[in-house]
Amino acid sequence: MENKEAKTEIEGKEEKEISLDDKMIQLIIDDSTGISLDDFQANDKKVLSILNQDDDLAANQYTFNGLARKLGMHQQSLSRSLHRLKNSGLVEKSETGYRPSKNLRSTLVKRSRLDLENLSRKISKSNLRFSQVLQLYIPTTVEVEEIVNKLTGKWFGDLRWIGLIDGDGGYVLQWVYGDKFQINLRIVSRFAIVESNAADDKSKAESVVSAYKIFEQITKVFQKIKSGERNSMDSFNQYN
Repeated sequence: MENKEAKTEIEGKEEKEISLDDKMIQLIIDDSTGISLDDFQANDKKVLSILNQDDDLAANQYTFNGLARKLGMHQQSLSRSLHRLKNSGLVEKSETGYRPSKNLRSTLVKRSRLDLENLSRKISKSNLRFSQVLQLYIPTTVEVEEIVNKLTGKWFGDLRWIGLIDGDGGYVLQWVYGDKFQINLRIVSRFAIVESNAADDKSKAESVVSAYKIFEQITKVFQKIKSGERNSMDSFNQYN
């Protein structure tokens, strides 16, 4: 696959041409108006809508398989969309998945941002089939971010990591159990809630086991912090 880029200036606008799979994609970037979603294909808009699920764009991220599962998109089509979005500077890849670039909100024109938000809500509604499995209160001695950092991007047994949403309402960490169901860890205020969209009885039983595996990892964070506090106190006592 050969990719070529060419840039020219036309009346204050930057014209960017991207050659991808023998097709020429042209983006015109006007500093005064930004990029319009009209410059992108339908699949590109769907990818951006999944990554644009909340106001804190830079923190939302999904693995390649997570995006494919969420969107029901063929892997080859998704790969091409991500390639286009990365070349346009709207999406970047991190160690734990794909995420919006930091300048996405400032780059897209206002109308396009509204279109993305509407599409995001539409896709989110189609995935609202989750029910609570377990709930845990997080002690005030534990920072919520420590739990999020510890679990982000990690696999536990048959649970495969797919994505993270970080917004004003809290955090949502997401895994899938094979091709059977999805497990979410939703952290709101100081409550950690595990929810699943498992449908049949066997899958629901497996989701309970998976929920306890996630809580086991959270407990390890508790224990590590408690152990650190104990070691600090021992050092203090020895010094005195």
